[in-house]
Amino acid sequence: MPDVDSWRASLRDAIVEMDATPLDRPGSSDYTGWVYMLDLGPISVTDVASDPVHVARTPRLINHNPVDFYHLSISRRPSLAEQHGRQSRLAAGDAILVDSSEPFSVRADSFAHYLIVNVPRAALRRDLRVDRDMLGQHVSAQNPSLRVLMSLLGELGRGAPELTSEMIHELGHTASELLVSTLRLAEAGHRHYADTRMSRGAQLLRMKDFAMRQLADPDLSPKLLAAAFDVSVRYVELVFRESGVSPSRFIREARLAEARRMLADPRQRHRSIAAIGRSVGIENASVFARIFRARYEATPREYRQFAGVMPD
Repeated sequence: MPDVDSWRASLRDAIVEMDATPLDRPGSSDYTGWVYMLDLGPISVTDVASDPVHVARTPRLINHNPVDFYHLSISRRPSLAEQHGRQSRLAAGDAILVDSSEPFSVRADSFAHYLIVNVPRAALRRDLRVDRDMLGQHVSAQNPSLRVLMSLLGELGRGAPELTSEMIHELGHTASELLVSTLRLAEAGHRHYADTRMSRGAQLLRMKDFAMRQLADPDLSPKLLAAAFDVSVRYVELVFRESGVSPSRFIREARLAEARRMLADPRQRHRSIAAIGRSVGIENASVFARIFRARYEATPREYRQFAGVMPD
């Protein structure tokens, strides 16, 4: 972006009107920044970056540009944010919720980068009681729903050109659910209370994310998922049922798909078939060969040999 004024105008169009002052070269035209927005229907997401900057939503601008939105600001680099006198020092991956109808500010002493999820205030209040204590409150990068939301936003950013408008709108609803779950977890202060209030759709995303990160564990099962999320095995089955697949089948299919990917990867040629099976949690080589053949109509060895010429 060529100058600060252009960046301010893009910020206003994509999020809300704010005063923005570069910290290192206030009068310089030598400036780096960008603003990209993705409209997801129920919400929008803005990828915004800038040279060191102080940004403020002031009472004057609130009167001049009255926009009723909440913004979940996810920091990609360290920064300092404030609303209602509450300062939050944000590390990479942390977030805060701010209200566009009330003053707030953000300061970054080095290059600033945020993903900002914008949702109408009325829409969020239908799903969540937003009180004053929530605004400006630090949301940790360790918040599990926030991590899944970030993963979804990353996939959307990479795949947006190929998505249909219907798919984008549906994913917007999913992102909106995850936003609510993120704030409920942060509000509750512990996982158990928030889990009882979380939609099954958001729970499903969290459980799948957990399973994908634990594929190498031979004990990964519906029972382990239930223990990890402090729910019953029956509840895990109900959550997965809405996706049309059982948790056991999801785990098996995920393991086989990851093994298939590694078998086709030339960089994995040095690894034995048995080692690849163990890396996806299937410790018995004979069992690995049998279930792989049942799924792909070829043994792991045959698949590796003919990878690239076999049909999907």
